[in-house]
Amino acid sequence: MAPVIINIVAAQSSTGKTTLIERILPLLKSRGYRVAAIKGNLKRFSVDPEGKDSFRLGEAGADIAGLAASDRFILTGKSVDKSGTEAAIELLRDFDLILIEGDKHSENPKIEVLRSAVNRSPLLPANTVAVVSDLSDLMLPVPVLPLEKPGELADFIERTFFPLNAEKESPPSGLTHFDPEGRPRMVDVSAKEATLREAYARGEILMKQETLEKVTGGRMAKGDVLAVAQVAAVMAVKETGRLIPMAHPLGISAVEVDFEHRAGVPAVIEIGVRVKLSGQTGVEMEALTGVSVAALTVYDMCKAVDKDMVIQNIRLVEKKGGCSGHYRREQQ
Repeated sequence: MAPVIINIVAAQSSTGKTTLIERILPLLKSRGYRVAAIKGNLKRFSVDPEGKDSFRLGEAGADIAGLAASDRFILTGKSVDKSGTEAAIELLRDFDLILIEGDKHSENPKIEVLRSAVNRSPLLPANTVAVVSDLSDLMLPVPVLPLEKPGELADFIERTFFPLNAEKESPPSGLTHFDPEGRPRMVDVSAKEATLREAYARGEILMKQETLEKVTGGRMAKGDVLAVAQVAAVMAVKETGRLIPMAHPLGISAVEVDFEHRAGVPAVIEIGVRVKLSGQTGVEMEALTGVSVAALTVYDMCKAVDKDMVIQNIRLVEKKGGCSGHYRREQQ
């Protein structure tokens, strides 16, 4: 089986491509992959200066000349009918993965490195499959992975290019919340690195125009409807691990709740909940639970005057962090 070849590229130099490869190599090796790394697209290089042994052996006609020490070796050679990179890849055909630093114009899959100190605009050459960056607000058509978390890039490479290996520990159904015998389980996230994660969800509650006027005018008998709903959302976020069977109890860092209201027939109160933490799993369920309980609280406080209220369109709007990178719903 031919090796997977990935080019690690950037719009310009000094972005940290070599450092990134250095950081993911031991992670991929620890998973059992044979990995080669090549500095590609060089105009020329010299291992031995002219007149030294490996140069002389190559000039004498050796297809490959080399240098060897007690714990390492280096091989050099000439290629007449293909590029040096292509010739090196041919020699490495028994490897699982070849990481090539550079060459934005290759036809291989590419992972672009974007570091804010050097450049804030991605190049996105053809066949780019992911961007690795220290910018958290990028909205791109490919996954954006955190530069400071090489484990997430290693996960992405394995999941994308070696899916059978990535799924070895998964049950036959592919549903991670079930064990191999089909019994429900909480997913083990202990091996994941803690990263900054964020989710924003929204939902609506439809009501009569008169009901909305009482809510916004503070004339509901039970009190300040939106203030109570805001507290309810925060409490619900913190209790999500108790309410959703396979959700993890999380140490939430921040919860923000916002309300928008629109007059009409029906009138609408839209609820938004944003949740943040630094952890090993996402907070989408927490944001969605917060919206749901806030809407139920509005219903509870207004049901005496309007039993026809409808809760609808509860949805995830945006999430950041984790293996899947940045997601934003197109239809808000």
